[in-house]
Amino acid sequence: MASKNHSLDSGIAQAAYKEFLTCGFQKASLHKIAENAGVTTGAIYTRYQNKDALFVSLLQGFFKTMEEIFSPAEQEYERARKSARAEDIIRAINVEEGIYFRLLTEHYDDCTLFFSRSDGSSVERMLKELMERKTKQTIDFFTEVYGKAPNEDAIRLLMGSQFWYFRQLLDEHLEENQMFACLRSILDFFNAGWRQLCDTLK
Repeated sequence: MASKNHSLDSGIAQAAYKEFLTCGFQKASLHKIAENAGVTTGAIYTRYQNKDALFVSLLQGFFKTMEEIFSPAEQEYERARKSARAEDIIRAINVEEGIYFRLLTEHYDDCTLFFSRSDGSSVERMLKELMERKTKQTIDFFTEVYGKAPNEDAIRLLMGSQFWYFRQLLDEHLEENQMFACLRSILDFFNAGWRQLCDTLK
């Protein structure tokens, strides 16, 4: 059995990253990736089972970064859980949103692949599962803090809206200062909603 030529791996990954970033998962072409990498499609299939496996492989480092970068938000939520003060809850939410902004500025292309170019891939399903998990965690958080469950539809709407504005920031290709200004305005809007939710549950 012939051994795999690992010297081709980097070229394939770079060509795939560019193709997926430009075209999105659904429209990306393995033939074009192979052509730009200077390999055959067979060389790609030797390394990846299919297009989806190739796409997922490009985001493995980003997934690890996401796990590590959100620990400060977890600490803020724990503090808010103990105090049960609306101000602390809003602060925790803002810390988390600030981390998303950090992801935007430090890992813009990875964010674009994950949030805006993954339609039709297993990463899209992963993203939907993440949103469902975050929604459940938020509902459980407010239930624990206030002793009664919030309106699940309202939580789902707030969480979904925050996701879509994040995706829109990526699609608009704004400069960093413009993104920050938009984020600040949107946070002010959503903070009013979260504060109203806290007041309702008191």
